[in-house]
Amino acid sequence: MQHSSGSLEGDELRNEEASSLLFLPDEESPSTRSRSPQRSRSRLSQAGASPSQPGSGNHKAEGRQGTIWQVSSLQARCRHWLTDAKARTTVLVNLSAIMERTDEQLLPAVYLFVAVAFSATPKQLGYLTLCRAVVQAFASPLGGFMGHYYNRIWVIAAGCTLWGIMTLGFSFCTSVQQGYLFWAMNGIGLSLVIPSGQSLTADYFSEASRGTAFGALYLTGALGAMLGALYATNLGCHHPLGMEGWRFAFVSVAFVSLGIGALTFCFGHDPRFVSDKQVRVEVGADKAAGEGSFWQLLKETRTICTVPTFVIIITQGIMGSMPWNALVFFTLYLQLLGMSDAAASGLMAVFLGGTAVGGLLGGWVGDKAADKYPQHGRILACQYSVGSGVPFALLLLKGLPFNGASATVAAYALVLFLMGLSISWAAPACNNPIFAEIVPPHMRNMIYAFDRSFEGAIAACGAPLVGILAERMFGFTGAAATTTHCGDRLVGAPDAIVAAAASAEELSRDLVKAHALGNALLVSLVVPWALCFLFYSGLHFTYPLDRRRALAEDPANSKSSTVEMMSQPAHESSDGGQHVRLNRREGDKGISGGGLSSVQGALAHRGSSGKGDDIENSQSGHTSWHDSFE
Repeated sequence: MQHSSGSLEGDELRNEEASSLLFLPDEESPSTRSRSPQRSRSRLSQAGASPSQPGSGNHKAEGRQGTIWQVSSLQARCRHWLTDAKARTTVLVNLSAIMERTDEQLLPAVYLFVAVAFSATPKQLGYLTLCRAVVQAFASPLGGFMGHYYNRIWVIAAGCTLWGIMTLGFSFCTSVQQGYLFWAMNGIGLSLVIPSGQSLTADYFSEASRGTAFGALYLTGALGAMLGALYATNLGCHHPLGMEGWRFAFVSVAFVSLGIGALTFCFGHDPRFVSDKQVRVEVGADKAAGEGSFWQLLKETRTICTVPTFVIIITQGIMGSMPWNALVFFTLYLQLLGMSDAAASGLMAVFLGGTAVGGLLGGWVGDKAADKYPQHGRILACQYSVGSGVPFALLLLKGLPFNGASATVAAYALVLFLMGLSISWAAPACNNPIFAEIVPPHMRNMIYAFDRSFEGAIAACGAPLVGILAERMFGFTGAAATTTHCGDRLVGAPDAIVAAAASAEELSRDLVKAHALGNALLVSLVVPWALCFLFYSGLHFTYPLDRRRALAEDPANSKSSTVEMMSQPAHESSDGGQHVRLNRREGDKGISGGGLSSVQGALAHRGSSGKGDDIENSQSGHTSWHDSFE
């Protein structure tokens, strides 16, 4: 009888653990496993039947127990997402990414209406975006420092709150000068959220799945941008609650951002913060990193800035980010072609939807490429993505008709979706995963912060550069939009105004502006992407060395790699030599060949002797371009 009871408890425990594992992002919480026997015994007692009862009563008890198992399995799945800190925090980080991109996209989506309200030129509209981007870039190190010393969840919540307040303030501005102030301060809030969110993602996911995790983060962010474009542009000329539509859009997004900040503060968890002990993330000696002095942090910052791979990614990022800043004018470009607000916002939503799917696809492709070619796979995937932007830009701005007909809108939709699908791989496939590999874990927050700082400061010039080129080189004259121009989009506008806006003279003037803006966009897209492609080539030479150096310098990785190396025999390589495969941590992709000497160097640095000396250097073989692709 006692054996039967133990069997039932064991069956239920295995059933519940199996169902829970299906919904764990990477790992099962150890507390779940430890509490399962108590829950099993509790449910057996609640069923009102003992498994030791003979006869039909035992069968009835087993039937009731089977029903309870099914219900408890569903409850366990729901309870996991509510109680598991990793899953809950991942959702909150992605929600903050959605609102961050929504907030960024708001202003470009309503350029036409803001130009009318502020009587602004394209250059002034570009400066509005520039002031936000520059402040965000220079404030990003602040976000990195705060995420290094304080709970990153608090930092994200503070960022959401700050940008929500500044977005609310911008909605009440009446001039460009006032807009400069509020939109610049908005950049400080954005600078707090991005580095901490990216470093949390890197901490929660192993190297083998990190590209997909960053792809999902990019996907949700792009969905936020798509939502912002659709929502703000279509609301622009309406008057909900007696407010101008674009102002109402800013107010509503501000309040949602404040709500996301409150949820993040209440329910998020930082795995590296001392109070969040229930989250199990392998960060090794990283937990004590925040105890170092400020001068030690400055020393680490200098170390980051001298990593060759980091320097190359930042250099290409300055070029590669300029096209994305320039694309903020694309909604205005489509409207000047004669497309309606709904068509223009819909096309931008299609493009942003393509980038959302492309980000997830790029992260997956990057993981697969890195699995097959560890030293070069991510870089090659990224170069394809960046290089594809050049022909797409030429087709989009020179190969499609210059009108707002329905057939033209469909053609633009197809090209924009394919373009977004193809050009959005760089960050999730290459940049973000590589950043997590070339520095120790406790420095990840800093490297993401300085990435945004160095790239954003110069790349932010992309938006005003489009306006300057359009006005000074390609003949764009006058304001970006006039009251009459917006009048034909206002619901219930007088027929005389609608007729005037639709006149041939007005449409002809808009097409001249569209041609000038299109030429400026083309220059701002093609040249930076071509240079970006060339800069990425340098990673083929620096990334393998920096990756091995980071592995050797991380004490946790060095220790685990040594144990793994001593416990496993050497394996035959494809060229007949021998190599030892080393695992950075459980689930991570190992390195081979030259990695052995790196670990030996780490052992020597740590004062190890004896066992480490038993490893023969002859096993390491010779590293070549061909070997690095194995």
